[in-house]
Amino acid sequence: MRNRMSYQNFNVAVYCPVGDVNRITDFKAFEEKFRLLSDHVKIGRVYLECYRSEEWCTKEHLLEVKDYFESRGIATSGGITTCADSSKEGFASLCYSTPKDEETLRKAVALNAEIFDEFIFDDFYFLNCRCPACIEKKGTRTWSEFRLAEKKRITEEIVMKTAKAINPAVNVIVKYPQWYDSFNEEGYDLEMEPAMVDSIYTGTETRNPGYTQQHIPKYLSYFIMRYFENAAPERNLGGWFDPYECTYNLTSYLEQGYLTLFGKAKEVTLFSLGSLLNDPAYRTFCAALEQMFADADAFLGKLGNPAGVAAYRPANAHGENNIHNYLGMCGIPFEPYLCYPEQADVIFLSEGAADDKDIVNKMQKSLLDGAQVIVTSGFVRKLGSAFGEFVNVAYSARKALVTRYADSKDNGINICGCYSGDAPVLIPQMEYCTNDVWELAAGYGTESAFPIVLQCSYGNGKISIVTIPDDMGDLYHYPAEVLNVIRRTVCSKMSAVLEGPAGIQMFVYDNNHIILRSDLDYTSVVMLRLADNIRTVRELRSGREFPTTDHAVTLPLRSAVNVILELA
Repeated sequence: MRNRMSYQNFNVAVYCPVGDVNRITDFKAFEEKFRLLSDHVKIGRVYLECYRSEEWCTKEHLLEVKDYFESRGIATSGGITTCADSSKEGFASLCYSTPKDEETLRKAVALNAEIFDEFIFDDFYFLNCRCPACIEKKGTRTWSEFRLAEKKRITEEIVMKTAKAINPAVNVIVKYPQWYDSFNEEGYDLEMEPAMVDSIYTGTETRNPGYTQQHIPKYLSYFIMRYFENAAPERNLGGWFDPYECTYNLTSYLEQGYLTLFGKAKEVTLFSLGSLLNDPAYRTFCAALEQMFADADAFLGKLGNPAGVAAYRPANAHGENNIHNYLGMCGIPFEPYLCYPEQADVIFLSEGAADDKDIVNKMQKSLLDGAQVIVTSGFVRKLGSAFGEFVNVAYSARKALVTRYADSKDNGINICGCYSGDAPVLIPQMEYCTNDVWELAAGYGTESAFPIVLQCSYGNGKISIVTIPDDMGDLYHYPAEVLNVIRRTVCSKMSAVLEGPAGIQMFVYDNNHIILRSDLDYTSVVMLRLADNIRTVRELRSGREFPTTDHAVTLPLRSAVNVILELA
């Protein structure tokens, strides 16, 4: 049933929490209400949940609701949310140190496997309990070690054995949340877990980046689709987003969907049925979804495979959380890898990559083979003295508050110009040896300058260091001239490099197609610097061809409008 698509290039599903399922009692009345969504969106699948926060749906009612949707040509799958009573403190996971909660998990899995050919865990399939029983069971292990071991145990012994004993063909799906930087602390393991289950699913929720608890840049909705695709190739079934905290700007809701699809999601799941149908804050979102899905479906089939700068982030890495997504909001496209991309000619390493104990040897081989390796200041800090193998650059304890900047026109022999940022930015002072490494961009102090981009040769390749502000969002305050140096450094082997302010996202594909999307509040003008072999730039949908001058093209971008370009 997984080959069904409601649109030409993807399927759309909607998730129904157990409370929504239980409230479907008058099917005629529900059908009238459901039309608010189904008249606008081609729904190909519904996920029907049987358990959440101590609320259950009976087998008999699940079968009734399942039959209702399937009689209308909509496929059905099951769902479980392993969440306990969360009224006391945040979200509470089930406690698998107690027989009661183990039995709850086993019962929910058995019910789903009996009724459905597949079911999905909502992203509460983590562990955060610190009750006395868990403390005793943890012993001298760290919480991460304990929770990873517990997750492996319950997945193998309770979930998979129970499900497969009842329905050997059942497809067990784990949907992962968007906070991947904290996974192993709460039992998620992108290296181990995808191999234990049949399929995975991706949380692409970004909502309001500035005023929510998680503060996640919008580029994450794309980056995480690609990251999880590389965690489970061909078994990442889709992306999932919701309307919460998006009422400040309807575009923020739709952008989650666009970027999920830009990442080549096979399916998009809307959470949740009750919110979209019943909450007056979100009911108007249904009509907007209609245009978004139709718009994306018209061009997605013409795009190749997602490409970008190879970014290595091992599973369970820590450091510079979401740095790829902040840089993605500055027009740098990434293709993330959980394994070191040894064949790539450009490799980006942030702080988390330094958790790989063999990273120095891997970098050295890449550089001797002629690759360009770009590292962040956080990577230099974590690697410490071992970074001296490549170049005499160190992360000092001193800081600098900068508002004025310079770049270099002669490969670092001199810095020149004075460009103003729109707010002060606090950066670490990176120490380096004059004439041993070259400063391509800098922030001015008082009769001094502090490096923003450093570069030098090593073996047959080049190594570059990019200084990341203490507040990573302050990357947006770097002036365009400094961002352009960072982009040219990171995107040196790409067919096009963006020039312009922060707030512009760029998505690239291996058939020389590019999507530009502006998150600025105003219409802006950007430039694409083109590779020597690119002669023409055409907007895919309108057919408009933009004139090129000196291997560059200037483009106007309106806020939240996707510009799809074909380079030839």
